[in-house]
Amino acid sequence: MIHKSLIKPKSELTTVTENTTIAEVNELFNSPNEAHTRTMPILDESGKLFRGNVYKQHVYEHIAKKGDINLPVTAIMRNSTKFIYTTSQFYEVFFAIRDLPFIAVLDENHYFTGIFTHDVLMDLLSQSWSVHTGGVAVSVTSHNSQGDLKVISGIISRYAYIESVLSLQSKDGTVSLMFTLPIDIENPQLDKIVSHLEKKHFKVTSIEDLQRFN
Repeated sequence: MIHKSLIKPKSELTTVTENTTIAEVNELFNSPNEAHTRTMPILDESGKLFRGNVYKQHVYEHIAKKGDINLPVTAIMRNSTKFIYTTSQFYEVFFAIRDLPFIAVLDENHYFTGIFTHDVLMDLLSQSWSVHTGGVAVSVTSHNSQGDLKVISGIISRYAYIESVLSLQSKDGTVSLMFTLPIDIENPQLDKIVSHLEKKHFKVTSIEDLQRFN
């Protein structure tokens, strides 16, 4: 379920209706307040139902091809089936938005309530990975055996608190576990962690300094 604070509400958005002309949308995109806007939601005349999105790029392409600018904006509409609900779960949201700057959010009545942006998703992920609070990220290659996570976590937790763990699987089936730790890259405990892991035949593939992102 998407927390309300993560949704940019309709009241804070510039939207157009399905009867707005391409000429009117072009004028809106070129207005000072929308100079940096790349896309806008299209709603029905009631302002309740989501119809799709209009992109600045497609408006310009239509005009460049000398298309009829008096046509309704729905003539160049995109993403009419791209939306999520306020009750949608994380993976549903993640796969729905991955190629979009934002995705429309509908409530239980199927009414448009706002948008969930790609930037918010990335910020949410960085928080879950403790990028802005951690000191280092240590990547360790697993043996692909049951219990590896428990063993590796047990070793690391002897020397440092584990803030987050991320599992990454490559196409060849190799599994890497990335641990975010609240210690800086010069901390001697880090050498002890690497040494202990290698004694247990786990390979530390990278150590990334997260302080450079803060």
